[in-house]
Amino acid sequence: MVAQIVIQEGMKYCGIFMAMTFMVIGHASVQSQTVGQGLVDSLKRVTTVLNTAKKDEGWTISGITNVTFSQVGLLNWTAGGNSSISIIGLGMYKANYIRDNYTWNNYLELGYGLTKIGDVEFRKSDDRIIVVSQAGIAAGQTMNHSLLIDFRTQFTDGRNYIGTFDSVSGKYPLTSTFLAPAFLTTALGMEIKPTSSLSILIAPLTGRTTIVANNILSEAGAFNVTKGHTIKSFLGALINAHFNDQIVENVTLNSRLNVFSPFSSPDLMVVNWENLLSMKVNSFIKVTLSLDVFYDHKININRTDGTIGPATQLKNTFGVGFGYTF
Repeated sequence: MVAQIVIQEGMKYCGIFMAMTFMVIGHASVQSQTVGQGLVDSLKRVTTVLNTAKKDEGWTISGITNVTFSQVGLLNWTAGGNSSISIIGLGMYKANYIRDNYTWNNYLELGYGLTKIGDVEFRKSDDRIIVVSQAGIAAGQTMNHSLLIDFRTQFTDGRNYIGTFDSVSGKYPLTSTFLAPAFLTTALGMEIKPTSSLSILIAPLTGRTTIVANNILSEAGAFNVTKGHTIKSFLGALINAHFNDQIVENVTLNSRLNVFSPFSSPDLMVVNWENLLSMKVNSFIKVTLSLDVFYDHKININRTDGTIGPATQLKNTFGVGFGYTF
């Protein structure tokens, strides 16, 4: 009798234990499915992020081409004045590459302008070739170890139109030409990018080379090159700051500042500051305002007061023209 009671009680507790076991197994199965689905969703999210990052890698090419034209025609105009024609072309192009922690940014700027006033022949109002290439290795979220190469020259001859006219050659004195001068800057340092629109390169080791590949200008010792030589180099430090952003709606400011300080005379710095303000009227019409500032104490130029020596060089242009952006 006692044995029968014990068996019945055992069967009762065994049934309860089995029921609890199935409940635990079922709950664990549900939890397992939930956790597994969570892992799958997480992997999907990670894969999506990686795929998005891969889309940002590789080459990115962009640029703008702008042509500005102006004309003034006068006939029997009692108020006086001169007819004039002016045309300026400017192209700025970028080709940037990114892969993992490596970046390679390339910039090309080409500008050329002609102006004709009255019966005088066309004369240059703008002439530039600028090539900038910068490679970097990430050293943090906002810092890169960088190598910068900056090359600048011009397309055609520059003349001193206030100088003495040469009746034999039929030309004014030559002041510059292609590769005379040319400026080559190579800098190694650290780039800081506090924002996406601002970058600052601090290069404690920088070489700056002046090239005068023209016999006439070389023999004259132009651009501080030793007479009869074509190259003169300096070692120093460089600060290069670049800002490019839309400051208000449809108005973009592109500004680049280069300050080179030679070790031989740190206080006699070479300053090059270029600014371009572009205002978009519609998809094709743009208003541009540029201001370029250049100073090199070692370069003697013909000043406006008739003296010769170092001076701050300024150039500004304003125009409305047609532009194409890609």
